[in-house]
Amino acid sequence: MQKFSLIFILILAFSCSQKQADNRINEFEKVLGERKTKSLNLLVSDFEKNLSKTYPDLTTEKAYRKYLTDIISSSTTDWNKFKFQSDKTNTEFKKSGLWNDIYTKDSVHGLQVNRVGKYMRALHKIKDSDSLIKKYWTKREAAGIMQNELMVNGILYSNPDFNDYFHKRIVVIEFSF
Repeated sequence: MQKFSLIFILILAFSCSQKQADNRINEFEKVLGERKTKSLNLLVSDFEKNLSKTYPDLTTEKAYRKYLTDIISSSTTDWNKFKFQSDKTNTEFKKSGLWNDIYTKDSVHGLQVNRVGKYMRALHKIKDSDSLIKKYWTKREAAGIMQNELMVNGILYSNPDFNDYFHKRIVVIEFSF
């Protein structure tokens, strides 16, 4: 009977944990909107296809890490491997309005973070649920666009889980211009 109780508690705990993750995703996507969510999902899909092509022998988790370390490595010479957006995805990124919700163009300062766009508002809604999301949101809100090295080191220092819905999207957005 004790084994049954233990199994039941584990199933219940997993179920609650899964519902919490689903609730965070639902909250984020509700704020972001359906079309922008689809656009973001296309970016993630293109990114992961590129990871598979660039790092065919690595798991997705390890490929994300390798991409990040390679993009700041002084020995990197093949910059084309970091380009991942298809023309279709890039067009949808802009037409959906997602690009404008993430970035603004300033004639004086160039590309800037849109701190009041739906992307930042969606992250704000769920930021307290995860330490990486909270650190990312806080730094992006305060500093805007950061150098690749600072962003990569910050993400990797936070011990990301590249199976996590949000951790993936944070990386993809940082390298989608």
